[in-house]
Amino acid sequence: MILIESDHWRLWCDPQIGVQWMAAEVQRQGTWHAVVPDCREASPSNATTSLSRAGQNVAAPLPAANFHMLPYSNRIRDGRFEFQGQSVQLADADKHAIHGALRKLPWKIASSDSHSLTCTLHSSDHPELNWPWAIDATIKQSIDGDRLSSTLILTNRAETDMPAGFGWHPYFVREVNGSEPTLTLPVQGIFPDEAGDCLPDGAPVELPNALDFRQAKSLDKNQRIDCCLSELNGPCVIDWKDGGIQLHMTASEICRFLILYNPDMPHFAVEPVTNANDAFNLASQGVDAGVEVLKPGQSMEATMTLQAIVT
Repeated sequence: MILIESDHWRLWCDPQIGVQWMAAEVQRQGTWHAVVPDCREASPSNATTSLSRAGQNVAAPLPAANFHMLPYSNRIRDGRFEFQGQSVQLADADKHAIHGALRKLPWKIASSDSHSLTCTLHSSDHPELNWPWAIDATIKQSIDGDRLSSTLILTNRAETDMPAGFGWHPYFVREVNGSEPTLTLPVQGIFPDEAGDCLPDGAPVELPNALDFRQAKSLDKNQRIDCCLSELNGPCVIDWKDGGIQLHMTASEICRFLILYNPDMPHFAVEPVTNANDAFNLASQGVDAGVEVLKPGQSMEATMTLQAIVT
């Protein structure tokens, strides 16, 4: 496990399991506060350094505090889709292929210092990879003052066009210093999901009031949410106001979609992604779901940044 840090942030990552975030803290008034669940006990390379809890609820039965979804985000119905006349069937124990193919694999460290970590993965090193196109991928985690950034790069190394997408799946703690969060999510629509299986039924529709966080609103810990939102067009704000910590989440323009996940757990997730749930199948139906088509040798790149503001 590797620690990168500044005076504002500390981030623990594990290159052995997808360069996943295992813990992250923000410093406020001389004390470090967890803003994502502490998942370091779940890491095969478990570190011995302990987190300062500062009276927070950071317990969570999670394998990681944030993972990276490449070469697609979220789910593919039955692991099956059509692309340019080719039928593709992915294998997955959960029936629907989910959260990409790279998050549990070991990555190679390309460079590392006290404030950044860059890791790479080549599909040629992983014959077990659950994806039919050859790919290269890079993840860079970096800290610059009060900003924590994560950059994803995906390259098509196959000889044919490849459908692609990616995103982040960061979880956040339910409480900081006993304060629960308000959210501001600048989105315009929601993908309909009549079956409640996180697989959209069609193009986005108007936001219902219960899921409209365009103006700052408290996140009700008793409201179960798992939805795919569309037309992300600005920074998301996670504000533990009484706890004195606010996070401003920004993502590259290509990240036009956002997943909001609010389970019956001491954590929730706000996930900027480039493609909607089941995007490859939606695209076959003529729905704009954010599918990128990478030609041989072509890459896509995006960055998510969390700016910590303390009061």
